[in-house]
Amino acid sequence: MKYRQLDRIVSLDPGQRIVAERTLRADEEYLKDHFPRFPVMPGVMMLEALHQAAVWMIRTGDDFASPLVLLREVRNVKFGDFLSPDETLQVTAERVKEADGLITVKATAEKQGRVTVAARLILERSGSIEPPETGTDADVIRRAKKQFKELFGDVSFTPNPTT
Repeated sequence: MKYRQLDRIVSLDPGQRIVAERTLRADEEYLKDHFPRFPVMPGVMMLEALHQAAVWMIRTGDDFASPLVLLREVRNVKFGDFLSPDETLQVTAERVKEADGLITVKATAEKQGRVTVAARLILERSGSIEPPETGTDADVIRRAKKQFKELFGDVSFTPNPTT
């Protein structure tokens, strides 16, 4: 993941709710073009922060049982403010419902109490299309667990058996 959009997890209720933070650094590559005299985090990157938080929330809810968590739809996206270098987003993703294999997540990112972006994300747990004997799904799960630990350290959580 070249553009990691979360720096740390503040709180985690696996499968139900996550709060994470993301501080924009002045030396981030894409800020050279967005925009040289008024560097701000692109809206699509703020939306990606919401997505990444939702994925980690879902993955931890079932102890990474599904190799993939796919974004199926984004609804009601609202942008409210810019994020400049050295400002921190507080990203919250909260499970609203699960029906017909789709998980609806309410997600927001705020800075200093002001909403920068809010959206409803529709996600779906999935496996790869590879035959089980290839071990692809097991490898993806192993890598996701490793990446979670590398990104966030030893965040303690107990998978929620109801998710």
